[in-house]
Amino acid sequence: MSNKKTFLAASVLAAISPALYAQSTPNENATMFDEVVVSATRTEQSIKDVSSSISKVTADDIENTMANDIQDALKYTPGVSANGGGRFGLSGFTIRGMSDSRIKMLVDGVQQPTPYNPGSNEQRKYPSAIEIDTLKAIEVNKGPSSTLYGSDALGGTVLMQTKNPEDILRTDGNENAFEVKTSYNSIDASSKTTGTWAMRAAELETLVMLTYKTGKESQTHSNGADIEGPDRGAANPADAQIGNLLAKAFYQLNDSHRIGTTVEYYTSQYDEDELSQEGYSMMMGTTPIITYYDNYNKDTTTRLRFGLEHEWQANNYLFDTLESKINIQQTESLSENYDTSTGMYGSGRRMRERIANDDSIQFDAQFDKIAEFGESFHQVTYGFSFRQNKFATENTDYKYDKGTVGPGHTDMPDATMTQYGIFAQDQAFLLDEQLVLTAGLRYDSFKAEPETNDGFDTEYPDSKNDAFTAKLGSVYHINNSFSVLAQVSQGFKAPTLQDMYYFYDSGAVIDANPDLKAESSISYETGIRAQSDATQIELIAFYNDYSDFINQQYLGKVVGGPNDGKEHYTKENIDSVEIYGVEFSSTYLLDEAFDAPQGTYSKLSIAYAEGRDKKTGASIDSVAPLTSNLGLGYDSVGYTYGALLNINMVASKDKWANEGYENINVAGYTLVDLTAYYKPMKDLTLRGGLFNAFDKQYWLYNDMIGTETGDDGIDRKAQAGRNWGIELDYKF
Repeated sequence: MSNKKTFLAASVLAAISPALYAQSTPNENATMFDEVVVSATRTEQSIKDVSSSISKVTADDIENTMANDIQDALKYTPGVSANGGGRFGLSGFTIRGMSDSRIKMLVDGVQQPTPYNPGSNEQRKYPSAIEIDTLKAIEVNKGPSSTLYGSDALGGTVLMQTKNPEDILRTDGNENAFEVKTSYNSIDASSKTTGTWAMRAAELETLVMLTYKTGKESQTHSNGADIEGPDRGAANPADAQIGNLLAKAFYQLNDSHRIGTTVEYYTSQYDEDELSQEGYSMMMGTTPIITYYDNYNKDTTTRLRFGLEHEWQANNYLFDTLESKINIQQTESLSENYDTSTGMYGSGRRMRERIANDDSIQFDAQFDKIAEFGESFHQVTYGFSFRQNKFATENTDYKYDKGTVGPGHTDMPDATMTQYGIFAQDQAFLLDEQLVLTAGLRYDSFKAEPETNDGFDTEYPDSKNDAFTAKLGSVYHINNSFSVLAQVSQGFKAPTLQDMYYFYDSGAVIDANPDLKAESSISYETGIRAQSDATQIELIAFYNDYSDFINQQYLGKVVGGPNDGKEHYTKENIDSVEIYGVEFSSTYLLDEAFDAPQGTYSKLSIAYAEGRDKKTGASIDSVAPLTSNLGLGYDSVGYTYGALLNINMVASKDKWANEGYENINVAGYTLVDLTAYYKPMKDLTLRGGLFNAFDKQYWLYNDMIGTETGDDGIDRKAQAGRNWGIELDYKF
């Protein structure tokens, strides 16, 4: 541990030293890094006035790094990672050690489905139906943000914004603009084409984006054995297709009113030959009781969103603007699992069809008012939200040899979740805007109503939760170059439907617990920011305290009844967890700071965190090891050509909770990625990238949670070796 801390301290000191020198003659008009974010306050705000750490990945960042998906887009962001991939896609995010349902995920303000993982490999329902080409920005609010966004923002919020017509149009007048982008990536042998059309005619603006992608499975490292069976190290062969439509229209009715509509449709299909299951046997002691062959999976994911919005520039006593939105979203995952089995309980060919739907309607209203009091002013934001979603599963088993069709095993009931929230926030600019104080308060109420049907006849009571959450933050601008910030914020997460109602009794018994309480958190964050013409620096320290953590508890063995002797578990509110750490990020224009060639720049980020269960002292598995990224870039005058070198360094992960098993230690690694672009003409851009240039075999720590040293298929969890991509982008 001391070596890691020494590395961290040395890196930060080395990075700050030249910046401090650069700050010795501050520029009174330095605004080069005055980036605008939305997620911190629900309004557009300069990041220098935000009292917490916000990371933003723009469409330009996505282009410059040639990100193939959201996981790629965030891999250089300190303290943040996107989880999942392969057959079921993106499962969620980890922010400072909090992950999945404890992180709120929004697309244009629309809450995405809570991850559903029943434990078996035959079904997942993840919030993966997002096309990266449609995004103009990804913002990550790294701390509890329930005051602004309600439940599930216990550990942070990921806010994605899709492109609007003005992001494509080049002038303020009537115009048609087109863009065609096509790419190839060797990591999954994928070809993708996105076509975009934007138009403005008088008061009407429209946007249409179409994406189509075909490819194969994402490769693992070539060191993995290309064999059949559980010890297979290569990825299972697969064919993948993705299609996406984003359409928007906005009309300015008059000076005060603007209306808009959005339609988004995403569909993907992933057909996998599951060679890793070939010959797999379930054992009773040393005797195989069933063996599987000819395993094949076909997974389809869809998401349809229809939204209406209205903006009213009222400028009255109560509010200056009112933004109201209603969105209807339907999501579905369909998994068809084929296999042939032999054994003492019978043989034959079957298909297990697993369907999960999560459909929602969401209404949001936000009022904004700027009020002046003497030499100070207040930016007041208040509003309310309502969301109702219906989660339902439909499981069917087809036994072809017997010619039978029947209901499959269902682990939880269909249920409806209804939630509403009321919030208010005041951002006060005092002392001639030298001091910025932000205070917020929110109330949320939740109700879950489970149902009974032919597939699930166990009755459970309704569950209700509510919570008040608050936030208080400050930014003090010492001068135009230095600022200090501090914030205290609360978060909470109502139990998910799976937390409360999931029941399992095959092999072991997991009881439902509809009496679970909401999880809660409080976060303390402080730091400094510095900027000049040539540099931008942010150093943040944080301490997060989480209470009433929902965790699975062992209750002993079942005595009596049909489940006699089975291991017995349920979920309970038991854990109290603390996570703390330091994050550093910086940007340097090297030509300004060190008289380097014009157009050269560098970026450095470092993230260090520790976490433990306050009751047992055990480590928190989801806390990332020490991570650092160094980026070196160059852009020619006029941006005709340029290149970007990224070096990602991740320490080993050797601290685990070890709750009944010995988790494998994950080795540290260093990765080198290189991308470059060239514009042979104004509107044509060619890009190329080489990733993992030195062909390093490595594993992501969050993919290895729960993996023991002797487990099968460890190489199959490795990331890809050396791979490359090319891209052509033409605008006209």
